[in-house]
Amino acid sequence: MKIFRKIRQDLLAQRKTRKYLKYAIGEIILVIIGILIALQINNLNNYNSQRDLEREYLLSLRSEFQTNFEKIEKSIENNTRNFRAVEELLQLFDPEILAATGDQELSEKMYNVFGYGIAYQPATGVLDDIIASGKLNLILNNQLRQHLAAFKSSLAFFDIQKNFAFSDMQKTLDFLQKNGSIKQVITDTGKVSLNYQSISATKDNRTLFESSEFENYLLGYYLTIRAANTDFFLGGVRKEIDTILKEIDQEL
Repeated sequence: MKIFRKIRQDLLAQRKTRKYLKYAIGEIILVIIGILIALQINNLNNYNSQRDLEREYLLSLRSEFQTNFEKIEKSIENNTRNFRAVEELLQLFDPEILAATGDQELSEKMYNVFGYGIAYQPATGVLDDIIASGKLNLILNNQLRQHLAAFKSSLAFFDIQKNFAFSDMQKTLDFLQKNGSIKQVITDTGKVSLNYQSISATKDNRTLFESSEFENYLLGYYLTIRAANTDFFLGGVRKEIDTILKEIDQEL
């Protein structure tokens, strides 16, 4: 700047006005170019900083969704086992199959139906933090960004189906509580040791399979949990997670 100032002073001293104006304009242009370069460098630094942050988010999301994929696989496996157990119980409405089934086996089949329920609780801490902070836009891949934003909606839709399944199971269980013996189920299976005289000892769970109401409740529950594994519910959530993981890997 001292050099530029001295050149201007010399030009003025020599009364070279035209040269002074040209030089001043050139100096202004030079300053503008310097500002533009500085802005470009700053923008580049901001861009690189955002990309570094995006990578951190993607790594965290990949870890979270890998956990979710393992969870959904386990949930589908458990739910498959669950509706297979209901299928076995529904077969007992055939009098010949019921007669050939021992008391302990009967109780085990009933326990397998009522001892488990449809469940899936994904981890969404990282995704929730990104959405809540408004940083989802840092992810440049538009398709991935849309899939991440839609994932929570898919979980809400699945929760509705889960509530239906719980309601159907509760109706069936309520019928068992009113008309059968839960004590017989848990003692026959050896899950709990209850050494006392039960007032339900006179009830025989075999009579449940003479009730069309009990059969209807079981069928309703069966259809609900079987549908939970389809692409509309658990199967669909699994596909979404798999798609998100593949898109994250592409970005990384």
